Amino acid sequence: MESRQTLIDRLKHSNEVRITVTGRRTKKKFSTPVWFVLDREKVILVPMKGSDNEWFKDLIKEPQIELGVDDTAIPFKATLVRDSARVKKVLDGFRAKYKSMWSESYYTKRDVYVEVPV
Repeated sequence: MESRQTLIDRLKHSNEVRITVTGRRTKKKFSTPVWFVLDREKVILVPMKGSDNEWFKDLIKEPQIELGVDDTAIPFKATLVRDSARVKKVLDGFRAKYKSMWSESYYTKRDVYVEVPV
């Protein structure tokens, strides 16, 4: 298993993290790249469709998530946060990180986010 520190180092130099979750109906693993913010010892993920996002719904059923960058991937337990006011603050970090790539239209429902302690 790759080291946690290797993953953190790679996250510091990456714009995307590959998340892998288990489908709530199919029980199959599903991976997708997403934007993230590394906040101290936490990876913050905001689903583009908020609580309507499929991978978020999968995490409700099974909060295990694998974070991957390049060939490094490690499983963690996700914490789901349902707080619109906190989502607004979290998105400030996304705006700052992604600057010229950012568009307000990307995140259509802003009611949840995911914290993954690394």
